[in-house]
Amino acid sequence: MEYGAHVEAVEHETRATVVALGETSRKARVPTCPAFALSDLAAHLGEFTALWTHVLCEAAGAAKTPYSPLTDTDELPTWYEPLARHLLDQLHATTGDAPCWMWMTDHQTAGAVARRCANELSIHRFDAQSAKGDPAPLDAAVALDAIDEIFAMLPAWGNPPDGSGKALCLRTDEGDRRTITLGQEGPRIAVEGGRADLTLSGSASDLALLLFERPTIGGVQRDGDLAALDAWYREFRFG
Repeated sequence: MEYGAHVEAVEHETRATVVALGETSRKARVPTCPAFALSDLAAHLGEFTALWTHVLCEAAGAAKTPYSPLTDTDELPTWYEPLARHLLDQLHATTGDAPCWMWMTDHQTAGAVARRCANELSIHRFDAQSAKGDPAPLDAAVALDAIDEIFAMLPAWGNPPDGSGKALCLRTDEGDRRTITLGQEGPRIAVEGGRADLTLSGSASDLALLLFERPTIGGVQRDGDLAALDAWYREFRFG
């Protein structure tokens, strides 16, 4: 995905999130994030959104946008909407190749920030909608990009590799294919096919949701050794 597509995804996901935050009680539990009520998820989203907005402000030499923590009296959508708008304003004001701090040291650009925001916000939009019980699927291009981005994030996390050697093949209904191998040197992903202990077939959205430990909307066909998926969850956990 190009920078403009990531920014469009941020706009789409934050708009949908604002709606979702107003559709049910702030005390509603978020089944995809068992420790969270909807207000906890909103607070996390606000912190995440404000953090990357302020990073972009610093990179551009601009004054940081206002941020106040969520209170018990704040209406969730009213509190979150301006934070989302500030993020979009900063993304629109820069370019994907502009230098910018990012905790992934090999990806120090505003484009990496836009990608991180698009992918995380898409998953958490799904979470917010889950509180009401009718989450919409991820955009197919965003879902596939979110899978690919995992392999940019994992080296920065420095987790000990699972090293089981298990391999998963992802086949999307949209015609894309990925092979994930959990090797001794850490997990790697390849676009071409290869040996697989487990083949997962379904929409790009459902495959991404499965890898991020979210319930799928449609069916995912699982052919092979299900222990490979357990090995994946030992390798990658998303809050």
